[in-house]
Amino acid sequence: MAIYHLRLKVISRALGRAARPGGATRRSVVAAAAYRSGERLYDSAQGKWFEFDKPDVIHTEILAPAGSPDWVFDRQTLWNRVDASEKRVDAQLAREVEISLPREMNKDQQIALVRTFVEDHFVGRGMVADIGIHRPDASDGEEQPHAHVMLTLRGLDGSSPTGFGPKERDWNETPEVFRLVADARKRFNDTGLPEDKAALDAADAQRNVNVWRAEWASYANRALAAVGSQARIDHRTLEAQGIERPPQPNLGLARHIENAYVYLKDRITQWVAVKKREALYQEVDSYKLRDPVKIAEFVLRLTDMAEDFTRQFRRTRPIPEVSLDH
Repeated sequence: MAIYHLRLKVISRALGRAARPGGATRRSVVAAAAYRSGERLYDSAQGKWFEFDKPDVIHTEILAPAGSPDWVFDRQTLWNRVDASEKRVDAQLAREVEISLPREMNKDQQIALVRTFVEDHFVGRGMVADIGIHRPDASDGEEQPHAHVMLTLRGLDGSSPTGFGPKERDWNETPEVFRLVADARKRFNDTGLPEDKAALDAADAQRNVNVWRAEWASYANRALAAVGSQARIDHRTLEAQGIERPPQPNLGLARHIENAYVYLKDRITQWVAVKKREALYQEVDSYKLRDPVKIAEFVLRLTDMAEDFTRQFRRTRPIPEVSLDH
């Protein structure tokens, strides 16, 4: 079943709450590109190679405006130049669009859909787009096809040492739309009237993020119809669609927790066993030096511990029945 998911975020140098004492001092846009493409890339500013195990990457490509120089299509050069064009320690480096792809379409159809959408809405406005399409396993055992699209925040400029010009603020929001939304929000906050809420919703729909969200639903639904699928997606909230059910949470990494729990439990059990064994060895050594009688009592305690462990093991993990029939 096709589902709607389109999320935008900005990739910046700032670590925010991810910062750790003694850890990395900044995020790397080159590392982000390496993860999304599954390629091994070198970050010139940090003097580090980045490589991730990403067997689920099924397609990558870079799209750029007509007449772009050849270096734009080299992933390592592209993102190192993006990084070099920013001076601030907390600079915003790229915008990422993450999109779920319909399972009802095959690989080539999904690639064509993403390519058309990206060319029309991002590359056509002057952005360079780095696309990575992934197909990991979902929690239901089926594939979870989705696309990561990394977008430049600066327009290309051949006269610049890095190849990029100033930040294109209109790619965030035009001043007119920004003021329209701000005024509508203030008015609704002051009055709380339904008509002012409707005016705020209408203004908010003109923001780039909401235009792109609506357009993705339109592009995907046309593509689904073209391949003969009855499935459709909708970018609107459940309330706006007239559907009365609570929204389902996006599990994200939570779907991996069950497997992680089993792994961690085994590792912690091993660690506890090692620590217990060390403590027992130390106790035995102290008994050897003091009292032979204590050693005998200690051996009895070990026997009791072993029997208790056996009983608990049998209660929690019953021994499977074995058939003797041939």
